[in-house]
Amino acid sequence: MTQTATPPTPASEADNGTWDVVVVGAGPGGLTCGAYLAANGKRVLVLEANQVVGGSTQVFRRAGNKFEFDVGTHYVGECGPGGRMQTALSGLALTERIKWLRQRPEGHCQIMIPGTTFHTPTGWDTYLDRLIAAFPEEEAGLRRCVRIMRIVAAGESPRLRPYMLLRWGVRPITKLMDACRLSADAQAVILAENGDYTWPPHRTPTAMHAGFLHHYLQAGAYYPRGGGQVIGAHLTDVIQTHGGRVRTKATVDQILIEDGRAVGVRLRDGEEIRAEVVVSAADFKKTWAELVGDAHLTRRLRRRLKDLEMTLPMFAVYVALDVDLRERGTPPLAWVWPNNDIDGYYREVEAGRCPEQMPVGISCPTAKDPEGTHSAPPGYSTLELVSWAPKDHEFWNVASDPTAGATYGRDERYLQLKEELTQRVLDTAELMIPDIRERMVFCEASTPITQERFTLSSDGSCYGIAPLIKNLGPFRPRVTTHIPGLFLAGGSTEHMFGINATIWGGMGTAGAVLGRDLVEEVRDGAVFVDEADLTPITDDFDPLLASKPGSVIRRAVRRRPGSTRVGQQ
Repeated sequence: MTQTATPPTPASEADNGTWDVVVVGAGPGGLTCGAYLAANGKRVLVLEANQVVGGSTQVFRRAGNKFEFDVGTHYVGECGPGGRMQTALSGLALTERIKWLRQRPEGHCQIMIPGTTFHTPTGWDTYLDRLIAAFPEEEAGLRRCVRIMRIVAAGESPRLRPYMLLRWGVRPITKLMDACRLSADAQAVILAENGDYTWPPHRTPTAMHAGFLHHYLQAGAYYPRGGGQVIGAHLTDVIQTHGGRVRTKATVDQILIEDGRAVGVRLRDGEEIRAEVVVSAADFKKTWAELVGDAHLTRRLRRRLKDLEMTLPMFAVYVALDVDLRERGTPPLAWVWPNNDIDGYYREVEAGRCPEQMPVGISCPTAKDPEGTHSAPPGYSTLELVSWAPKDHEFWNVASDPTAGATYGRDERYLQLKEELTQRVLDTAELMIPDIRERMVFCEASTPITQERFTLSSDGSCYGIAPLIKNLGPFRPRVTTHIPGLFLAGGSTEHMFGINATIWGGMGTAGAVLGRDLVEEVRDGAVFVDEADLTPITDDFDPLLASKPGSVIRRAVRRRPGSTRVGQQ
């Protein structure tokens, strides 16, 4: 794969015919769906509003390309041999091109609450043993709590599972822990990583949190070699080497419905593109409310959209340090809570307030991927510090639509709030890295408004619709719809959210379009791509350039010496 991005083809030349499938949105779900369809002979066009494909798996670079940061690829489960990730990639001949690095098998994530440090291991048995070691006086309650979660999530004791699902699986995880008489500290450790789905514990079904824990406990946590952008780069390559096309900077304004059937899309600039099938991997709420429109909705769907809640949005701070944290033994992944009131923080954010003490997830790409070519020069480290904050535009003093432009970025109140929350995040990060401010050479933050602007997501949410019981299992939106020719992909569908789930779901949506069970076929060994047909990977391969098919940037990655402190943007 060459260093140079694919030159754009004028729309009048490339898109004047009818495509078999148009995919709206080039996140991991949309790209995987497009790749499987292209590999199975469909003429596929993927449309992305941003200038870079990948959705929340994309990266960005700062300080003259000296530092690279992941937007949302922090750690992923089920990526080992036989896991869902490897299975989904195998059907596209990408298992050797997208490599997954296992993170600290002895404990992939360090959890810190006042007075307790806990390392999340692989395996339910080891997890229980470590909980008991941390809270020996609560052994009976911990055994009961973990046993119920294992039955619900891992399918152990099949005869008991239906009863446990009805008795506990549908109830909030806080109810289960209270029934097991767990202390606030023990509950905080069990809940500490729930920032990976940003939803209040008192509103999270036990089945949801237990399933989340199982995602990592069954085989550990992984990170893609080369950073999150390799995912979008290689999926794009499959599409474009198999007769398809990926267009960036192409915002879809409407999904065209004629005689009750989806027949194509209209872009914001008025261009119309016809297709036999439309797959929307865009935000679920906006797909129906804006792209399809009220006239084509069922009564049930209108009611659902009216009351639909989204997961809480992220506030992220991106930092570079002039020290290699690996030399200190700093963990590559951590969740740091300044207090043990997990639910209390969520209640404050839900109420539109941001407490002085903010929990922080800490991800260190330079430690997760020591041989990464773009994260930072030798002797430096990069950090992604994530928390969550109120979604309301009023909180951020944003009066206009952030997707229409970036004028909010010059508002004094917005900038003040951004700086205040940045300092709170750094305060918490100091609990693990005491000299973070002294060693910091770059710092930049993004808000829920930033997420909404670049991903066109409702309320700036990263994870789609909220994991309430009414949105889980058989109640979660299917990839097929009531409109013939219209399918869905992405994190708000039946396949759930997260990088692994959306990639798996993209394969599922492609199968629905084709009328085949691609999951079963791939599990049986089907490979639809000949790797020899893919673009050769050269020494100067740059995933970010390969993920900009609408750009004509022709330059190597730059590494400028010297420290740079960048202000808010």
